[in-house]
Amino acid sequence: MNAATPATRSRVPGRIQFVLLAVLFFTPFVAAWMLYFYFPDLRPSGTTNYGELVSPIKPVPEQSWTLPDGSKAVTSELNRKWTVLQLGGADCDAACGERVLLTRQLRTALNADRERVQRVLLVTDAAALPALQQRLAADHGDLLLRADAPGLDAAFFGSRDANALYLIDPLGNYLMLYPDRGTQSDFKGLQKDLKKLLKLSQSG
Repeated sequence: MNAATPATRSRVPGRIQFVLLAVLFFTPFVAAWMLYFYFPDLRPSGTTNYGELVSPIKPVPEQSWTLPDGSKAVTSELNRKWTVLQLGGADCDAACGERVLLTRQLRTALNADRERVQRVLLVTDAAALPALQQRLAADHGDLLLRADAPGLDAAFFGSRDANALYLIDPLGNYLMLYPDRGTQSDFKGLQKDLKKLLKLSQSG
């Protein structure tokens, strides 16, 4: 058998290198293709937020509502801060109270950034506001109580969950929906989302 010539010997490593480079180049594409078509459950979700992002983002309608002292204000009074808004009944029952407590703990956990966040409980009956404020004032002095804003209801927010929370940005845009998934999960998820938003945003 004839020994390989020097030229042949020099081409062999070159071909091996070419094959290795081709494998390294095409392997990610092949893996991605197989992942997409054959293993869809392993695909990343593409989002890291806990809440459900509103798409397209909806501006909160400008309208009048009632304060506990009977005076009137407009919904844009909330602008310039991040707002965690909750819809509730006139009596704010036990489930409502749990969500109010959750938002208080959430705001407290934001530490120095808590002043950039406000929480609002919106009810349908303005006559109930004085008694509701008296009942909640001791433990929830920072909670903003508002009533009589028919444009801000479950239909506007697109949720059938009576205990859902809604995040509004400092420009007055409805940004994210938080259905009730359990107090512990919601606390951690909301805290994570808000910390990220407050870090990325100069608003509020």
